[in-house]
Amino acid sequence: MRSDSKIIISLLCTLDLISCTVDKPEAPQTAQEPIAQVQTVKLQKADISKTLRVYGTVLPWPDKLQTVSVAYASRIESLAVTEGQLVQKGELLLTLNPGDDTALQLEQAQKEQASAVQVLQLVQERLDLKLATRQELNAAQLRAEQANTLINNLLSRGVTARHKGTQKIKADHVGIIHQLSVQAGQIVPANSPLLQWLDQNQSAVRLSIEPEDVDQIQGKQPVLITPVNKPTQQPVSGVVETISHQIDPVTRLLNVWVSLKQNHGLLINDFVEAQIILSSTNALVAPKSALLPDGNGYRLFTVENGHAVQHQVQTGQENDTQIEIIADDIKEQDDIVALGNYELEDGMAVRVQQP
Repeated sequence: MRSDSKIIISLLCTLDLISCTVDKPEAPQTAQEPIAQVQTVKLQKADISKTLRVYGTVLPWPDKLQTVSVAYASRIESLAVTEGQLVQKGELLLTLNPGDDTALQLEQAQKEQASAVQVLQLVQERLDLKLATRQELNAAQLRAEQANTLINNLLSRGVTARHKGTQKIKADHVGIIHQLSVQAGQIVPANSPLLQWLDQNQSAVRLSIEPEDVDQIQGKQPVLITPVNKPTQQPVSGVVETISHQIDPVTRLLNVWVSLKQNHGLLINDFVEAQIILSSTNALVAPKSALLPDGNGYRLFTVENGHAVQHQVQTGQENDTQIEIIADDIKEQDDIVALGNYELEDGMAVRVQQP
């Protein structure tokens, strides 16, 4: 009987141990609200412009080019400059020798003038003595006038008695050599162009415009110019000066000339990118990444008290990175979602990450 009691007690203890080791069921957990990771920016009020992006070339103003020539036939001895070179006042440009007939022309003209004057005096004396007629006097006067005209013409063209031996042509002011029209050893006729140059900062930009865009262009519109090979350079300011209404037969585009501010630093024949500012306004602007297409408009999210708030907005002017926001329920300095907005829903919890 005592052994049976021990067995019963042992079984009871074993049952107690088993009951102690059995896990109790946990209380059901509530579902966690999803939290989106986003980056925000402050909605700002700023100037935003509608622009037209085109390309062009830096060229001299056509009416600013200056041509160097001499009024007598010459032989080019040497060139002291090259195209594109910046020259200072007094710097040697080229040397030349007047042609063999230059001084001879002047000498012959001077002899003819002296002879005509002598004949005129003689005829006048003979007329006083009744030995010559008025017709002979008129002929002598005409010859003298023609001789004087020839002398004056040569002198006005720069032909003088000193045109013997090598002549040096020097720069009379600071400028850039644009084009050389002669070579050493070449014989050039009188008044032939020797070289072309222009003053510093007398260049302009010729832009090529699609014909369908020309109606947007007006005179004096501001333009920002940036060299293509130096995209980080601060843009150079200019204004639309001349608009062509004739299509270029080579490019099939229209040419627009832009005048540049002084000391612009652009190089002749440089290829540039231009942004023509068609219109400008001061408005609320946001990064383009903040907007999501929504029907005929867009939606944008702001963050308030850790939750996303959806807004229906319209847009105005835009540039490469920003766009004008038009809406009644948002204001300047609101936190708008710039990244992570594709996953958002109205009222969704968000966690703002630093960019």
